[in-house]
Amino acid sequence: MKDENLITYCGGYGGSCARWCGYTQFRELVTLVAEWVDAQGYQHWMPQQTPEFNYNEFRKGLEFFSKNDSWLVCERCCSGGDGNPACEIRKCCKKHGLEVCFDCDEFPCVKTGKEPDMIERFRQYKTLGRIDWLRQQAEKARQGFEGHTQKYYQVKASKNPPKA
Repeated sequence: MKDENLITYCGGYGGSCARWCGYTQFRELVTLVAEWVDAQGYQHWMPQQTPEFNYNEFRKGLEFFSKNDSWLVCERCCSGGDGNPACEIRKCCKKHGLEVCFDCDEFPCVKTGKEPDMIERFRQYKTLGRIDWLRQQAEKARQGFEGHTQKYYQVKASKNPPKA
């Protein structure tokens, strides 16, 4: 999918969303955690030591979150039909025929006031322009940036020690 199809109605970038199919850091992390807890033998001793913790259900959860083909993973971003259909910003943009609410003459409004980071995204979008803003967002996503947490994630597991 092209970067311009990954802009969200609220001015986010779908390519940096942990639910986006192309953003693999989250699923890689969950897979790594599952491998690690199994390698430590938690499945053998934890049920006896901590009976209130259901290890099998925990592993089912990790398995669910690690899958690429679950309902959790979006393949079309919000403007393509995935995402939250009840989103007020999404409904408003569709009603006004907009791809992003930043292009609305009424921005900011009551609906966008619920989203604290929108004003800053709006400033960046307007300062850089759509094309450069999209380039910047795509590069941040490639570096592991996740839009909801505003953090960079890098998942690494290797049999070789890191080079000093």
